[in-house]
Amino acid sequence: MSQTPVSAILARLSYELHALADATDDFHHLAFADDSPAAARLGDADYIRATQSIDHTQQILANLSEFTACLAMASPAELTLNPAQALQLITLGDLRRRLADAPEAELEKADAGEADFF
Repeated sequence: MSQTPVSAILARLSYELHALADATDDFHHLAFADDSPAAARLGDADYIRATQSIDHTQQILANLSEFTACLAMASPAELTLNPAQALQLITLGDLRRRLADAPEAELEKADAGEADFF
């Protein structure tokens, strides 16, 4: 794998964090919909803590996305690195491809243990 601008890697990471923040935000309707069986649990302290944890996680992911996007914009274009070793740590094939911004054939093959059935 060739050298990649750090700004590009940070931008892709920011996008992934933003997508996770949005996905986490989608859990709110499960916890707070009036017609949800969960609505009856609003008096349960453990339930409230769990829903607050979901909200806190969503906020952290959104903040990390913004922080990473800002770093991407501030990174000099000539700052590059080879992300191949770091990408080998990513066990989800689709995520690895998005972070690499390359088709699977260009990635160094590593047995990630992931089954691509879905």
